[in-house]
Amino acid sequence: MFTSFFAPLAVGLLVALFTDWLDRRRHK
Repeated sequence: MFTSFFAPLAVGLLVALFTDWLDRRRHK
């Protein structure tokens, strides 16, 4: 039950960090 709640949260966080990193790399 805890994993089913935490998994999408961790995935969303990873995606947000990845897009932020890509955006910073593109603007450099």
